Amino acid sequence: MKMNRNEMETLYAFGCPNLKATVERLRMVAALAPDPAAKKLFYMLSVKLSAEGVERWYRCFYRRLRVLKDRREGYYDKTDED
Repeated sequence: MKMNRNEMETLYAFGCPNLKATVERLRMVAALAPDPAAKKLFYMLSVKLSAEGVERWYRCFYRRLRVLKDRREGYYDKTDED
């Protein structure tokens, strides 16, 4: 499954290692979003993550996304890097 940059940013902001909780949270955010484009982004990402077989790779993908994003933004000190 491919994700664009906006979907990855959304997953970084609203996601967690628990797939079911992430999908539920994205649907709630979609319901509360006033902007139609944001509403569509949140809802379509929740649909994408609800597909069959996602549970096999989601947790690993989420952890990798967090590590890559944190390193890009400099959240790790020199002592934290391997």
